[in-house]
Amino acid sequence: MQRSITVDSVSQASDRGYQALADLASAAEGLDYRVVGGHMVQLLMYVYPCELAVRRGTSDADAGIDGMTAAGLKLHHQLLARDYRATAGSHYVKGEDGELVEVDLLVPRTLNARTEELGGRTFDAIPGLGLALSQEPIDLSVVARLLAGGELKFSVPIPGIEVALIMKALAMQTRSAPKDLADLCSLLEMAHLHKASLDWKLDKEEAVLKGHRRDGARALHQIVAQVELGAVAHEPPRTPPPRMAALIKRHVAVPPK
Repeated sequence: MQRSITVDSVSQASDRGYQALADLASAAEGLDYRVVGGHMVQLLMYVYPCELAVRRGTSDADAGIDGMTAAGLKLHHQLLARDYRATAGSHYVKGEDGELVEVDLLVPRTLNARTEELGGRTFDAIPGLGLALSQEPIDLSVVARLLAGGELKFSVPIPGIEVALIMKALAMQTRSAPKDLADLCSLLEMAHLHKASLDWKLDKEEAVLKGHRRDGARALHQIVAQVELGAVAHEPPRTPPPRMAALIKRHVAVPPK
Protein backbone atom coordinates (compact mmCIF):
# COMPACT_ATOMS: atom_id res chain seq x y z
CA MET A 1 0.00 0.00 0.00
CA GLN A 2 1.23 3.48 -0.88
CA ARG A 3 -0.21 6.59 0.72
CA SER A 4 0.59 10.30 0.83
CA ILE A 5 0.00 12.25 4.04
CA THR A 6 0.63 15.70 5.47
CA VAL A 7 1.43 15.91 9.18
CA ASP A 8 1.69 18.90 11.50
CA SER A 9 4.34 19.09 14.19
CA VAL A 10 2.99 20.03 17.62
CA SER A 11 6.20 21.06 19.40
CA GLN A 12 9.91 21.70 19.02
CA ALA A 13 10.49 18.11 20.15
CA SER A 14 8.19 16.93 17.37
CA ASP A 15 10.15 19.05 14.90
CA ARG A 16 13.27 17.14 15.93
CA GLY A 17 11.42 13.85 15.64
CA TYR A 18 10.37 14.58 12.07
CA GLN A 19 13.92 15.72 11.24
CA ALA A 20 15.13 12.37 12.57
CA LEU A 21 12.61 10.57 10.33
CA ALA A 22 13.72 12.57 7.30
CA ASP A 23 17.38 11.81 8.00
CA LEU A 24 16.56 8.13 8.53
CA ALA A 25 14.67 7.97 5.24
CA SER A 26 17.66 9.44 3.41
CA ALA A 27 20.21 7.23 5.17
CA ALA A 28 18.19 4.02 4.70
CA GLU A 29 17.36 4.50 1.03
CA GLY A 30 17.50 1.13 -0.71
CA LEU A 31 17.47 -0.84 2.57
CA ASP A 32 14.66 -2.96 4.01
CA TYR A 33 13.50 -1.39 7.27
CA ARG A 34 10.37 -0.30 9.13
CA VAL A 35 9.68 2.80 11.18
CA VAL A 36 8.49 1.51 14.56
CA GLY A 37 7.88 2.99 18.01
CA GLY A 38 5.85 6.13 18.60
CA HIS A 39 6.10 7.45 15.04
CA MET A 40 4.68 4.17 13.73
CA VAL A 41 1.46 4.77 15.68
CA GLN A 42 1.25 8.50 15.02
CA LEU A 43 1.71 8.07 11.26
CA LEU A 44 -0.92 5.32 11.17
CA MET A 45 -3.43 7.85 12.52
CA TYR A 46 -3.10 9.82 9.28
CA VAL A 47 -3.70 6.68 7.20
CA TYR A 48 -6.62 5.51 9.36
CA PRO A 49 -8.19 8.65 10.88
CA CYS A 50 -9.96 8.10 14.19
CA GLU A 51 -11.24 10.75 16.60
CA LEU A 52 -10.62 8.50 19.61
CA ALA A 53 -6.94 7.96 18.81
CA VAL A 54 -4.60 10.08 20.93
CA ARG A 55 -2.09 12.26 19.12
CA ARG A 56 1.22 12.91 20.85
CA GLY A 57 4.60 14.27 19.92
CA THR A 58 7.52 11.94 19.31
CA SER A 59 11.03 13.35 19.61
CA ASP A 60 13.12 10.56 18.07
CA ALA A 61 12.95 7.97 15.30
CA ASP A 62 13.09 4.19 15.74
CA ALA A 63 14.03 1.99 12.79
CA GLY A 64 13.69 -1.79 12.73
CA ILE A 65 16.16 -3.69 10.55
CA ASP A 66 17.07 -7.34 10.15
CA GLY A 67 20.27 -8.89 11.44
CA MET A 68 21.99 -8.96 8.07
CA THR A 69 21.34 -5.26 7.49
CA ALA A 70 22.56 -4.46 10.99
CA ALA A 71 25.74 -6.51 10.57
CA GLY A 72 26.49 -4.87 7.21
CA LEU A 73 26.74 -1.46 8.95
CA LYS A 74 25.65 0.46 5.83
CA LEU A 75 22.98 2.33 7.78
CA HIS A 76 25.50 3.02 10.55
CA HIS A 77 27.89 4.65 8.08
CA GLN A 78 25.11 6.54 6.30
CA LEU A 79 24.02 8.10 9.61
CA LEU A 80 27.60 9.06 10.44
CA ALA A 81 27.85 10.71 7.02
CA ARG A 82 24.84 12.85 8.00
CA ASP A 83 26.64 14.21 11.07
CA TYR A 84 25.19 11.73 13.56
CA ARG A 85 27.34 10.42 16.38
CA ALA A 86 27.07 6.81 17.51
CA THR A 87 26.62 6.65 21.28
CA ALA A 88 25.60 3.71 23.46
CA GLY A 89 24.62 0.62 21.51
CA SER A 90 22.79 1.55 18.33
CA HIS A 91 21.68 5.03 19.43
CA TYR A 92 22.64 7.95 17.18
CA VAL A 93 22.45 11.67 17.90
CA LYS A 94 23.30 14.94 16.21
CA GLY A 95 23.14 18.49 17.48
CA GLU A 96 23.66 19.82 20.98
CA ASP A 97 22.14 18.93 24.35
CA GLY A 98 18.57 20.15 24.59
CA GLU A 99 18.16 20.11 20.82
CA LEU A 100 19.36 16.61 19.96
CA VAL A 101 18.02 14.80 16.92
CA GLU A 102 18.01 11.08 17.75
CA VAL A 103 17.72 7.80 15.85
CA ASP A 104 17.65 4.28 17.29
CA LEU A 105 18.30 1.13 15.26
CA LEU A 106 16.56 -2.02 16.47
CA VAL A 107 16.70 -5.69 15.43
CA PRO A 108 14.31 -8.63 15.91
CA ARG A 109 14.47 -10.43 19.23
CA THR A 110 15.49 -14.08 19.08
CA LEU A 111 14.66 -16.25 22.07
CA ASN A 112 14.89 -13.98 25.13
CA ALA A 113 17.99 -12.00 24.19
CA ARG A 114 17.31 -8.28 24.66
CA THR A 115 20.45 -7.26 22.77
CA GLU A 116 22.32 -8.63 19.77
CA GLU A 117 25.98 -8.15 18.87
CA LEU A 118 26.12 -7.60 15.10
CA GLY A 119 28.95 -6.16 13.04
CA GLY A 120 30.79 -5.28 16.24
CA ARG A 121 27.90 -3.13 17.52
CA THR A 122 25.26 -3.83 20.13
CA PHE A 123 21.63 -3.51 19.04
CA ASP A 124 18.52 -3.53 21.17
CA ALA A 125 16.33 -6.47 20.11
CA ILE A 126 12.55 -6.10 20.21
CA PRO A 127 9.76 -8.69 19.96
CA GLY A 128 7.45 -8.67 16.95
CA LEU A 129 9.89 -6.93 14.63
CA GLY A 130 10.49 -10.14 12.70
CA LEU A 131 6.78 -10.22 11.83
CA ALA A 132 6.85 -6.56 10.79
CA LEU A 133 9.80 -7.15 8.45
CA SER A 134 8.11 -10.21 6.90
CA GLN A 135 4.91 -8.33 5.99
CA GLU A 136 4.43 -5.79 3.22
CA PRO A 137 4.69 -2.29 4.70
CA ILE A 138 2.59 0.78 4.15
CA ASP A 139 4.84 3.06 2.11
CA LEU A 140 4.19 6.65 3.14
CA SER A 141 5.13 9.81 1.29
CA VAL A 142 5.15 12.40 4.06
CA VAL A 143 5.06 16.17 4.11
CA ALA A 144 5.83 17.30 7.67
CA ARG A 145 4.96 20.92 8.45
CA LEU A 146 7.25 22.07 11.24
CA LEU A 147 6.23 24.26 14.15
CA ALA A 148 9.39 26.31 13.60
CA GLY A 149 8.37 26.94 10.00
CA GLY A 150 9.12 25.20 6.75
CA GLU A 151 8.44 21.61 5.87
CA LEU A 152 10.21 18.31 5.34
CA LYS A 153 9.42 15.78 2.62
CA PHE A 154 10.40 12.13 2.92
CA SER A 155 9.15 8.58 2.35
CA VAL A 156 9.14 5.85 5.02
CA PRO A 157 7.72 2.31 5.40
CA ILE A 158 5.58 1.48 8.45
CA PRO A 159 3.86 -1.71 9.62
CA GLY A 160 0.08 -2.02 9.36
CA ILE A 161 -2.26 -1.69 12.35
CA GLU A 162 -2.37 -5.39 13.25
CA VAL A 163 1.40 -5.80 13.31
CA ALA A 164 1.79 -2.50 15.17
CA LEU A 165 -0.71 -3.69 17.80
CA ILE A 166 1.20 -6.94 18.27
CA MET A 167 4.50 -5.09 18.64
CA LYS A 168 3.08 -2.63 21.18
CA ALA A 169 1.45 -5.41 23.21
CA LEU A 170 4.68 -7.42 23.33
CA ALA A 171 6.72 -4.35 24.24
CA MET A 172 4.39 -3.66 27.16
CA GLN A 173 5.33 -6.96 28.75
CA THR A 174 8.65 -5.43 29.73
CA ARG A 175 7.81 -1.70 29.63
CA SER A 176 4.50 -0.09 30.43
CA ALA A 177 4.82 3.67 30.28
CA PRO A 178 1.63 5.76 29.96
CA LYS A 179 2.57 6.62 26.37
CA ASP A 180 2.70 2.91 25.50
CA LEU A 181 -0.79 2.32 26.84
CA ALA A 182 -2.04 5.40 24.98
CA ASP A 183 -0.54 4.05 21.75
CA LEU A 184 -2.11 0.64 22.36
CA CYS A 185 -5.53 2.22 22.89
CA SER A 186 -5.13 4.30 19.74
CA LEU A 187 -4.32 1.21 17.68
CA LEU A 188 -7.36 -0.61 19.07
CA GLU A 189 -9.62 2.33 18.25
CA MET A 190 -8.24 2.54 14.70
CA ALA A 191 -8.68 -1.20 14.21
CA HIS A 192 -12.25 -1.04 15.50
CA LEU A 193 -13.20 1.78 13.14
CA HIS A 194 -11.38 0.57 10.03
CA LYS A 195 -11.42 -3.22 10.46
CA ALA A 196 -13.51 -3.81 7.34
CA SER A 197 -10.68 -2.40 5.21
CA LEU A 198 -7.90 -4.32 6.98
CA ASP A 199 -6.50 -7.80 6.43
CA TRP A 200 -7.26 -8.60 10.07
CA LYS A 201 -6.28 -12.05 11.32
CA LEU A 202 -6.08 -11.68 15.11
CA ASP A 203 -9.78 -12.45 15.59
CA LYS A 204 -9.42 -15.90 14.03
CA GLU A 205 -8.64 -18.79 16.39
CA GLU A 206 -6.37 -20.50 13.88
CA ALA A 207 -4.27 -17.34 13.52
CA VAL A 208 -3.38 -17.19 17.22
CA LEU A 209 -2.26 -20.80 17.56
CA LYS A 210 1.43 -20.05 17.08
CA GLY A 211 4.07 -17.46 16.35
CA HIS A 212 3.95 -13.71 16.86
CA ARG A 213 0.15 -13.53 16.66
CA ARG A 214 -0.18 -16.07 19.46
CA ASP A 215 2.33 -14.15 21.58
CA GLY A 216 0.63 -10.85 20.83
CA ALA A 217 -2.83 -12.24 21.60
CA ARG A 218 -1.58 -13.61 24.91
CA ALA A 219 -0.09 -10.24 25.83
CA LEU A 220 -3.33 -8.45 24.93
CA HIS A 221 -5.52 -10.81 26.96
CA GLN A 222 -3.14 -10.40 29.90
CA ILE A 223 -3.99 -6.70 29.71
CA VAL A 224 -7.70 -7.63 29.80
CA ALA A 225 -7.03 -9.60 32.98
CA GLN A 226 -5.27 -6.60 34.51
CA VAL A 227 -8.23 -4.37 33.65
CA GLU A 228 -10.65 -6.83 35.25
CA LEU A 229 -8.54 -6.78 38.41
CA GLY A 230 -8.73 -2.98 38.47
CA ALA A 231 -4.98 -2.68 37.91
CA VAL A 232 -5.19 -0.29 34.94
CA ALA A 233 -6.00 3.33 35.77
CA HIS A 234 -8.03 5.57 33.50
CA GLU A 235 -5.95 8.50 32.29
CA PRO A 236 -7.85 10.71 29.81
CA PRO A 237 -7.76 11.32 26.93
CA ARG A 238 -6.95 7.69 26.20
CA THR A 239 -9.66 5.02 25.99
CA PRO A 240 -11.18 4.02 29.37
CA PRO A 241 -9.88 0.60 30.52
CA PRO A 242 -13.28 -1.18 30.29
CA ARG A 243 -13.64 -0.13 26.65
CA MET A 244 -10.03 -1.12 25.93
CA ALA A 245 -10.70 -4.59 27.34
CA ALA A 246 -13.93 -4.87 25.34
CA LEU A 247 -12.11 -3.95 22.11
CA ILE A 248 -9.46 -6.60 22.76
CA LYS A 249 -12.13 -9.25 23.42
CA ARG A 250 -13.97 -8.28 20.24
CA HIS A 251 -11.02 -8.14 17.87
CA VAL A 252 -8.49 -10.61 19.33
CA ALA A 253 -9.17 -14.33 19.70
CA VAL A 254 -8.15 -16.04 22.93
CA PRO A 255 -4.96 -18.04 22.25
CA PRO A 256 -4.19 -21.46 23.73
CA LYS A 257 -2.46 -21.47 27.10
